[in-house]
Amino acid sequence: MKTLLIKIDYTDSTGKFWFDSYVKNKTFKFNPEEKNIHQFISDICEEEGMILSYKAKPQGNIFRDDKNGDSQIVGYMYRGKSEIYDRNMTRPKTGFFDVWVTIKEVNNFEFEEID
Repeated sequence: MKTLLIKIDYTDSTGKFWFDSYVKNKTFKFNPEEKNIHQFISDICEEEGMILSYKAKPQGNIFRDDKNGDSQIVGYMYRGKSEIYDRNMTRPKTGFFDVWVTIKEVNNFEFEEID
């Protein structure tokens, strides 16, 4: 069982829609023997009302540069869709989003026992 720190952001390239995530540096227990990481992320997004497209297959990697200029993968970018209501809340529309997921593994800190 691993403890993961996950952050999810949703962006709309058209600028018509907006969708906020409650998953901002939130920890989750993840068992890689039960399901793969992409299905795990899909389940988290579905709880927020976002359905990942392409069977939760990532559309790209998210890279972050370190101080030395080397880059490392820190997450995945997915495509997703959700129902968005207009201002009058009368008619739902389907909004398409880029889903940006960054993942870090959390290790337990070993404390020294103080006498």
